[in-house]
Amino acid sequence: MTTRRTWRRGVVTIALALAALVVLDLLRLHEISRWNEQIAAVETATAAQSLAALGAGAPAEARFAAGWAAAQRGEVTRAVALYRDIAQARPDLAGAALYDAANALMREGERIVAGGDWVGARPLLELAKETYREALRLDSGQWDARYNLERALRLAPEQDDASSDPLPMGGESERSVTTMRAFTLGLP
Repeated sequence: MTTRRTWRRGVVTIALALAALVVLDLLRLHEISRWNEQIAAVETATAAQSLAALGAGAPAEARFAAGWAAAQRGEVTRAVALYRDIAQARPDLAGAALYDAANALMREGERIVAGGDWVGARPLLELAKETYREALRLDSGQWDARYNLERALRLAPEQDDASSDPLPMGGESERSVTTMRAFTLGLP
């Protein structure tokens, strides 16, 4: 008789534990669906409303959506700030967040260049290049970031400082390197 009671108690305990897990899963599912509704609303609301709706405890996915919506509305500063916050809070998403931040900067720089203002676009393009480099430092396999960095470099080539320019070579200096013994130029 005691073994039956013990067995029944065990079955009841397991059933209650499973019921508790089901309730927890249902609550989590409800929370996820609420966040999904708010993410969908970000695309239609103004930036201030959407950020207020997200709140401080918003998951990274919701902040990504808010950053995307801000970038689409031309609020580049707000978008980059959101992406940088995500990069700091979630190291696993840092590469993607920095890539999206650089894309927002690049698009705004290209928009300004299209208007003919190269001087105004230069800081944005420099920030985009640096942000692409940050993303590549975190994940060197991001081929999209490599491609966009190359595009940014073509649009705004790196400027060398006057102090970093090599000294001009005289007529004899080129000849001396090629005739030195035990010195190769690295060519086959």
